[in-house]
Amino acid sequence: MTDHRVKFDFIVHFTNGGSLSAQDFRLDIPGSDIADDQLAAYLIQDMRLLMAGRVEIANKQILREPHKRAAISIEGLPQATIDLSGSGPDAGLSAAELLARASRQPLRVVAPDGESYTVARLAT
Repeated sequence: MTDHRVKFDFIVHFTNGGSLSAQDFRLDIPGSDIADDQLAAYLIQDMRLLMAGRVEIANKQILREPHKRAAISIEGLPQATIDLSGSGPDAGLSAAELLARASRQPLRVVAPDGESYTVARLAT
């Protein structure tokens, strides 16, 4: 099995001000691709960032390289971000709509107070 890593640039904007950025950052991934929202959630989780809001991903490139640490799992990581903290299109999202979206895929939700949560509905 071939190991893959992702090389990318990012900016994490914090909801309490400031940002963190890097260029040519590399992370191990379990497959040959990863969606930007999933990569953002993985980055936040891996770096244990608090108050993380919007994440910009640029220049994403998948590389065939050996992993640098033990195998990781991105299963269950959010695949989309809903920002309830500002005045964007998701700001007025109802709880019912949020839960409907969470039933399709795990979500990273940035709450009005700036905290970030993972929301997912279990299949019944």
